[in-house]
Amino acid sequence: MILDPQLARLAEWFAALQGRAGELLDQRLRGDCLGGLEQVALTLEQQIQPPLAPEEALVTLADDDNRHPLSRTRWRAVLEHEIRPAIHGARDTLTATAASFSEGMAAAGLLTDLARTVAEEPEIYFLERAAPDDGDDAPTEPEQIAVPLRRWLGEVFAEPVRGLVEELTRRAAALARDAAAELERIETVLDYHLFIVEDSREVDARDESAHTGLGHAIRLVRALSERTARGVRRLFEWFVAESSARMDDALAPLRTHRPDELLQQLEARAARSRASWLRAQRDRARLGALALYGRAAPVVRELAQDVRRTFTGEGPRVGYWDLLIAGENRAGSLPAIYRRLFGEVPLGLSDLYQHRLRLEAPCREVFQTWLAGQRVALLVTGDRGAGKRTLVNRVRAELHGELPVHWISMGPHLASEARLCAALCEATGAPYAGSFREFARTVPLIGGRRVLILENAEQLFVRTPEGLARMQAFLDLVRGTDEAILWVVLMAAPAATLLETCLRLPLYFGQVVHVPAESGRFIESMIRSRHRVSGFGLGFRERRAPALQRLRRPFTRADMLPDPGEEWFTDLERMCGGNLRQALDYWLLSARLDAKTQHDILVRPLPRRRGTALNDLSLPQRQVLVSLVQHGALTEGQLQEIVRTTAGGIGPEIDDLRRRHLVDQGGPGGFLTLRPTAVGPVTHDLRWRSMI
Repeated sequence: MILDPQLARLAEWFAALQGRAGELLDQRLRGDCLGGLEQVALTLEQQIQPPLAPEEALVTLADDDNRHPLSRTRWRAVLEHEIRPAIHGARDTLTATAASFSEGMAAAGLLTDLARTVAEEPEIYFLERAAPDDGDDAPTEPEQIAVPLRRWLGEVFAEPVRGLVEELTRRAAALARDAAAELERIETVLDYHLFIVEDSREVDARDESAHTGLGHAIRLVRALSERTARGVRRLFEWFVAESSARMDDALAPLRTHRPDELLQQLEARAARSRASWLRAQRDRARLGALALYGRAAPVVRELAQDVRRTFTGEGPRVGYWDLLIAGENRAGSLPAIYRRLFGEVPLGLSDLYQHRLRLEAPCREVFQTWLAGQRVALLVTGDRGAGKRTLVNRVRAELHGELPVHWISMGPHLASEARLCAALCEATGAPYAGSFREFARTVPLIGGRRVLILENAEQLFVRTPEGLARMQAFLDLVRGTDEAILWVVLMAAPAATLLETCLRLPLYFGQVVHVPAESGRFIESMIRSRHRVSGFGLGFRERRAPALQRLRRPFTRADMLPDPGEEWFTDLERMCGGNLRQALDYWLLSARLDAKTQHDILVRPLPRRRGTALNDLSLPQRQVLVSLVQHGALTEGQLQEIVRTTAGGIGPEIDDLRRRHLVDQGGPGGFLTLRPTAVGPVTHDLRWRSMI
C-alpha cells in the first residue's frame, strides 16, 4: 500500500536525517581529518624529492650540511619547521574531532532534530483498518482506529535511533583517536631516523637513512588515510542499514494498516515496563542490602586494619609512595591547565619562581667573574628534581642577551665522547672534532666568548676504567677552555659525590653549588603560589581518626585536631625528603577537582607511613638501582660490568625491576633508565640505606 502523505513526509525527513549524518562524517572525518593526513603526506613527499642542482664537490662538513637537501642540518630544519608542524596540525584536528564526537557536540543537531520531529507528530492518528479478504464484493466503509502515533514513534523508532546516533558518535570518536595515536607513532619513527642522521658522518649513509625514514613515513600515512576512509565508509553504511531497519519496524503496521497489531505491541511494552509486586520487593531488598554493605564494609575493613596494626605494628602495604613509583596516572581528573602549573616553571611567570638567594648569589658571582675576564667554571650538583635547571635558568635570564648561551641536555645518545663532541661543535659552530682534545684545539677558531650549559652530565661517567678516563678527559677540556667558554655543568648528586672522591672535582671548577633538599616551608610556599595562579579554590580534607581511637575517645572535639593543611604539608616534607619534583608529584596525586562545585581543589590526606614497594629487593637489584641513580642511563652490558654478578648474570634482576615498574628500557641502544616518577623515591630510599 501507499503511505499516507503525513507518513510519506516522515519517511522523506528520515532519509534527509541519514543524509545529514553522512554529511557530518564527510565534513569532520573525510574533510578535516583526512585532509590533514593528506597534507602530511604531501609535505613528506615534497621533502623526498631530489635536489634541483646538486653540488659535485664537498670540501668540509659545513659545506656537506648546507649543500645536500637531506643532510644533517637540512634534515633537522625540515623536520622541525615543515614536517612536525604538519603532523601536529593533523593530530590536533584528529583530537579535536574525537572530542567533539565523544562530548556529543557533533551529533547534537541530529538528536535535537529527531526529538523535535517526533514531538511535532500528532498524539492521536486515525488509521484505517485493512479490509478483510473474505471474498465479499459488497463495498464497505473503511473503519478508522485511533492509534497513539507520537507514543508509537517515540518508543519504537526514536529511542533505538537515538542509541544508534550515540553509538555512531562513539565509533567516530574512537576512529579519530586511533588515527591520532597512529600519527604520533609515525612522528616517533621520524625522530628515530633523525637520531641516525645526526649520528652518521658519511653523506651517503645520512641520505639513505633520511630517504628510508621519509619513505616509511609516507607509506604509513597513506595506509592510515586509506584505513580511516574505509572505516568512515563502513561506519556510515552500518548506520544507514541499522536506522533504516528501525524505521521499517516503525512504519510497517502503519503502511499495511494494521492498527490492532500496533496497539497490541504498545500494550505488551507497557506490561513489560510495569514491575510485578514480587520483582519490586526483590529489587528493594537488593538495593537495601547493597546500601547496608556499602556503609558497613568500610567500617569493618578499617577496624580489621586497626586491630592488625595494633598487634603487628606494620604500616600500610600500599600508599602514595608505591603509586608514585608505579607511575599510575592519578591526576587524570584534574584540568589540564591545572596540571601544567606543576611542571616546568615558565620564566615569564615570575610569581611561580621561589627565590633561593643563598644559591643564586654564588651562581651570579660566577657569571660576573667570567664577564670580567677571569677564568672560572660552575658545577651545580643535586638530586634529580631538586631544581638545578630552574636555578641556572633564573640566573641565565638575568644576562639579558649579553652572551650567546648554548644549552645541551645529555642523554644516552650523547653519552660517548665522539657524539658529545659533535654536539658541542654543532652548538658552537666549531669545525668537526672527534675527541675532547681536538675540540679544545678548535675553540680558538670559534671567535667570541660564549656560555655552554651541560645538563645531566652524570651520563658521561660510567663506573669503569674507561668511563673514569672519559670523565677525566672532559674535566681537562673544561680546564683548558674556561677562558673562552664559561662551562656550567649540571650533575646529579650521587655521581658528583663519587667523582669528588675519585677526581677531586673542585680543582676543575671555580665554584661548586650544591642544591640541597628544601624545607617544608619552602615547598608549601612553592605549591601555594602555583595554586593561586590557577584561580581554583583550595580545601583540605580532614584526616579521619582510626576506628579504635574513635571508639576509645568518642567525645574528642574536632577543634582539638590539627589543621588539615598544616598536617598535610608536614607529612609531605617527611615523605618527599625535600625533593621539589617529588613534592609536586605528590600534590597531583592527592589533589582532586570538587565534583560539587567544579571550581575547588580538594586535597586528600597523605598516609602516615610510606609503602613497602622497595623492601623486597635483592642486593643485586639495589646495586642496579644505585648505578642508574649515579649514571642516569646504562646498557645491560655496562650494568653487568659494574655489578659483576655471578650465575645467570644481571638480566633476571633487570627483568624483575621492569615488572615492578622501576626501570624502563627503550630507544636506540636499549639503554636502561629509572622511570621518571621513581627517581625521587628510589634515591631517597637508597640514601636512607646508606648505599649512595
